[in-house]
Amino acid sequence: MPKHIFRLVALIIGLVVAAVIGAPYLTVDSFYRFGHYRANSVPEIAAKVPVHQTAKYCKACHTERHAVWSAGSHKSVNCEICHGAALGHTDKNKLPVPKDSIKLCTLCHEAMTGRPGTQPQIEVAKHNSPQQCVVCHNPHSPKIVANAVKVTGDAAAGKKLAGDCASCHGADGNSPNDTWPTLAGQNAAYLARILGAYKSGDQKDAMMTPLAQDLSAADIQNLAVYFASSSCKGTPPAKPIGNVAAGKALAENCAACHGATGAGANPAWPKLAAQKPGYLVNALKAFRAGLRKDPMMSGAAKSLSDANIADLAAFYAAQSCQSTK
Repeated sequence: MPKHIFRLVALIIGLVVAAVIGAPYLTVDSFYRFGHYRANSVPEIAAKVPVHQTAKYCKACHTERHAVWSAGSHKSVNCEICHGAALGHTDKNKLPVPKDSIKLCTLCHEAMTGRPGTQPQIEVAKHNSPQQCVVCHNPHSPKIVANAVKVTGDAAAGKKLAGDCASCHGADGNSPNDTWPTLAGQNAAYLARILGAYKSGDQKDAMMTPLAQDLSAADIQNLAVYFASSSCKGTPPAKPIGNVAAGKALAENCAACHGATGAGANPAWPKLAAQKPGYLVNALKAFRAGLRKDPMMSGAAKSLSDANIADLAAFYAAQSCQSTK
């Protein structure tokens, strides 16, 4: 064998032997232990519990929200898209809730060219800005639908039952008292829904709860049809408790549910036009304090000051309940 070939082979063998001997001293302990990652931090990374889970991971503790989510229009959106990674959540027992829903929701729903038509899109500046999206939308099922209770009652039967309501709401539903709401001309679907809520206990009131619990399902339907068929006779108060003009500006944020003048935009929600101002003030304060329960109204009332509430009550009380706009 030529000397230069022998020397080359010997050099290669020497390098291989040196590499085998030196490898343990030159290679970090974690080399290839976790695939082809090669850093000392790999064991720490591998020790972490995987944080991105499917919605099934949330179901055991958040059954009610999971049910709403899975039946709604957000069922394709995983929980952690909005709530963040679940690491440590089960230990800390607190799920992060995004505070800026406008910034979060518009990632998918801000009007942009090329977005699919099946994905609802809004112009942020014209969409009840600057209120947070969750004021009107349930984040787990954000599509707003009527949710109207089907009403097929009998007005004559309802009139007979209405005698028990006369002391607070008036014989024909036109309340003689500033504290209690006028029911005449109110949406039948809303009346049936709210009476059903008082009966079931979902909504509580010291006077209404026991009265509603004595009503049958048919009674509720009959009362709803009777009061809805009665003519509203509301008149503006002589001395508004707030500023009507200021209330009108605030009411623009309420128009999607209650109509521009409070005369109703959706049968599932109440008409506010010509309603008793004292009742409106008390109701809004109750929503703000959490004494009355409604996910939309609680969010809407939370940011209202006492002056805001007085202004809104003044505006709605001054409107005609006969308006269809």
